[in-house]
Amino acid sequence: TSTNNPHEAAYNCGATGGGHGGPNARVFAAMANHPGVREKLAARGVVIPERTRFVGGFHDTCSDSLVLFDLEEVGVPSEEIERFRQALDEARRRSAHERCRRFESASLALSPEEALAHVSDRAASLAEPRPECGHVTNALCIVGRRELTRGLFLDRRAFLVSYEPSLDPEGEVLGPLLETVINVAGGISLEYYFSFVDSTFYGSGTKVAHNVASLVGVMDGAGSDLRTGLPVQMVELHEPIRLLTIVEAEPATLERIIEARPVVARALRNEWVRFVLRRPSDGALLEMKDGALRPYVAEAAEIPRAPSSMAHYAGARGHLRVARVDGGHR
Repeated sequence: TSTNNPHEAAYNCGATGGGHGGPNARVFAAMANHPGVREKLAARGVVIPERTRFVGGFHDTCSDSLVLFDLEEVGVPSEEIERFRQALDEARRRSAHERCRRFESASLALSPEEALAHVSDRAASLAEPRPECGHVTNALCIVGRRELTRGLFLDRRAFLVSYEPSLDPEGEVLGPLLETVINVAGGISLEYYFSFVDSTFYGSGTKVAHNVASLVGVMDGAGSDLRTGLPVQMVELHEPIRLLTIVEAEPATLERIIEARPVVARALRNEWVRFVLRRPSDGALLEMKDGALRPYVAEAAEIPRAPSSMAHYAGARGHLRVARVDGGHR
């Protein structure tokens, strides 16, 4: 949420026409807590422990506020909910602190508590043209097991999609998953790419002069054609690169998907996204070049180490390299 921002919907889910995720979270939690659903899952080998309860929530990525739904129906003791809230509140403070280093209006000396107050104020300010910056700086998407990226500082530039290749030998899950990833994450990347390289033609120029027209779009001042693309204030921090998509799967699995799914084949062969395959059997990396997978030759670059992510980004405004974080956030 943000005040005085006709592009607010651009921060929400493009795949749902700018919708919010709160209703989906409530429905999923209700289904996952339903005894009948759990019985059917158990019959298929997915056993959810009796004490496990699902809680739907909504995270506002502008103000870093968080709302939990239907707590009275979940049946979790209040002391457990309170511990849960405390953990989430700490996550909100850390998230806000990491975001604030990119805002010129925020001091690099802010504490996590002060950073959370700062992003909350930004969301409510009538004079703030850059309340959040959306998906700015997005650079890569990693589809695979989370152990591949655990302990890495990725500078908030990665879409992380969980996928277990050992459970999907034929690619029946990966096929539609890649279609979604390429359409959504790849499309977001190209939207920011083109809006940055030509803000006037592909983007929408500065949002300062934008007026809402008939609740369907924006125009410049009192009259112009409807503007398309993203405004300068959403892309000025962006690096115009095509999305690097790293997928954990066997080459034979990818070949079947490419043959069966033209959307995936076009995006990879035309290099609308850069594509690297990580072979689970041996960890080898294969890069898509000229429509074929070829061995990826890594640069001889050592990944820096840091005691914490906060220590790694401390005092920095610009893009940072990937780093191995030894001790978590602090």
